[in-house]
Amino acid sequence: MTTALQVRESSSSTLITWDESVIFPPPRRLSRDYDSDDDPSNPVSYVRDPHKLIAYLVPFPKPTIGDQSRIPDRFLIYTPPTPPLIKPPKGQKESKVHKVQRKWQEEVREAKTGHAKTASWKGVKGKVTKGIDWAINKTTSADLDFLNRIPPDPPHSKARRNPDDSDGDRREGPNTHITAVVGLEELVLVYPPSLGCDPESVKKEFVQSIIRTRSKAKRDAVIATGLLPVAAAIDIMATLVWPFGGLLEIDGVWAFSSIKGAKTARSVIKRLAPPSTDHESPPQKGKLHKKHRPTHSDSSDSDTLQLRLTPSDRVEVIRRYLALKCHEYDPKIFPSPGTGITETEVLDALGWSPALTNGEKSFEDVGWQKMQAKADLLSITMKGAKAWDKWCKTFAKSPTKALKK
Repeated sequence: MTTALQVRESSSSTLITWDESVIFPPPRRLSRDYDSDDDPSNPVSYVRDPHKLIAYLVPFPKPTIGDQSRIPDRFLIYTPPTPPLIKPPKGQKESKVHKVQRKWQEEVREAKTGHAKTASWKGVKGKVTKGIDWAINKTTSADLDFLNRIPPDPPHSKARRNPDDSDGDRREGPNTHITAVVGLEELVLVYPPSLGCDPESVKKEFVQSIIRTRSKAKRDAVIATGLLPVAAAIDIMATLVWPFGGLLEIDGVWAFSSIKGAKTARSVIKRLAPPSTDHESPPQKGKLHKKHRPTHSDSSDSDTLQLRLTPSDRVEVIRRYLALKCHEYDPKIFPSPGTGITETEVLDALGWSPALTNGEKSFEDVGWQKMQAKADLLSITMKGAKAWDKWCKTFAKSPTKALKK
């Protein structure tokens, strides 16, 4: 608490005393002022919506090597991480994949927030858990992490009994109707207005980035799947001297992430359609759509993923942050963007806030989600900086070879 400071002056000296009866509120952190057309209620601010995903296209800085005019504009695609998984309510079945992921998140949280002594069994286990989590994070790229955060396609709808159906419901038999499960419907790409590219060029580069990531994910999936027996054999043979394992977990997550990323990329590419597409007309050549599902009379609308491009000054904050990380990774070819910027400022600019856990926010949950979001932002941007540095050096030596990657 801040108390009032009283200054009493006399002819000989100045007496400074504290008045405990006057209490001021704690100082408030001033947020960044944005344009009136760019407030948190606008679609550019991050929201958690299973039917809409907001992604931020962050341009990479141009290096000082080679001809900068020949270097194409490429982006880091970022969306904040999903909230921690929670145990479903009593009576609701939990899938095995969901349970494994939830248990692992709980172990990582306990390892990173616990205060067990290193010499104890719990302390050693915590160190091993943090090491495995670090290694798992290194198996994926920034683009693959984005794909794995796209909500998966919902399962096919099933007919079920419902005696309260209205006459307008579609029926297959007495007291039955088709229930539609709607997944991701809209993908909003937010980019900085200072980019200087037309929306069509931005969309084309986004699609090309998804295609490149899919190719790499398919290759990694084959490699990781082939290494599963080797990783399992090493863990079994090392049980006597190292009972914690780890190789099989790391390789298993690598394979799972690669397979899921390749599948998601394929789905996104097939479902993408320009905003002006007429769904009642047959699909044109080169524009792929899923076959009609038996959920509605015209189900092509639900199978099409709408892509919307929106410029926003908010992306300038994370753009400077990415330029700073590129400079930190390789200061020889990436100039300094000037003043530093923190992860908190970036998350505030994007409109991110901790999610509710079991319907409420506890002090521990809020602190943990903030710590994870900051660490995720740092990890994703450093992955992107490393990959961009490698690509730029390859482009300086062989532009034709680099443009294929």
